[in-house]
Amino acid sequence: MSIVERALRRLQSSGQGRPPTNGVLREQKPLRVPAAPVPVAAEAAVVVAPVAPPPRQSLPAAIESLRGAGVLPLPEHAEVLADQFRRIKWPVLETVSAKRAADGNVANIVMVTSSVSGEGKTFTSLNLALSIAWEKDFSVLLVDADVAKRHATRAFGADDRAGLTEILGDATRDPEELVLGTGIRGLTFLPAGKRQELAPELFASQRMLDVIRVLGGADPRRIVLFDTSPLLATNESQVLAKVVDQVVLVVRAELTTQPMVLEAVSLLDRSKEIRCILNQSHASELGEYYYGYGKNNPYEAQEG
Repeated sequence: MSIVERALRRLQSSGQGRPPTNGVLREQKPLRVPAAPVPVAAEAAVVVAPVAPPPRQSLPAAIESLRGAGVLPLPEHAEVLADQFRRIKWPVLETVSAKRAADGNVANIVMVTSSVSGEGKTFTSLNLALSIAWEKDFSVLLVDADVAKRHATRAFGADDRAGLTEILGDATRDPEELVLGTGIRGLTFLPAGKRQELAPELFASQRMLDVIRVLGGADPRRIVLFDTSPLLATNESQVLAKVVDQVVLVVRAELTTQPMVLEAVSLLDRSKEIRCILNQSHASELGEYYYGYGKNNPYEAQEG
């Protein structure tokens, strides 16, 4: 008797061959054990999920650079803030997993934006990226796509590094070539690159679509997180919003007006996953570090 036959007979005799359905055990027909296992061709291909290549370059002491830039929380706020960002990241990751299970595709291209500057967009991007990096089943590539301000690039101390604009401007360049290691497990970083007068045209080009496909398709476990410019400030974020899978919109309490938020939301594709974060709400014990969370609510505000 073969190993396969013995294993099947043990399942029958132990009752494990009768899986529950909707939590209720139902009677199943007896398993029919074939006379011999079905032969499998020795040359049959084994499907292996791609894995992103390791970074060719790394940044020195990324954590120290981020602390020095003031984009990491104070020690007394770190634990509570970490819990807030867990509540933000998990719906994003659940959408990625659900999409993969539904049709085999992934919704792993995410952008963090705001209506105007000063709403905490880059702070949110960096801390969300760090929170995703803690996950066991995901990694994250943070891309500084705010090529006008380049706050994330400066926070990582990568001002002198080539980045996104160089990749967009050179169709022969491998996008993975300029991805940097950070010394933080699960987190890599792509700087903004040099300023470009034609940045909106670069973002609207076929090359941008190709770059997104390469970065997003390199590893199904990788979340590509774009820190973009405010929607009402530049054209680049409006263009990028059309090709990403999910949008996280940061709204600063008592600063961003409702008309601003509604105008920003009107620039987004309503068929996409759009979530809003309320930043710096005084209702919280954390004061300026509080992040409320919701999905698609700006549309309800517009209708009301």
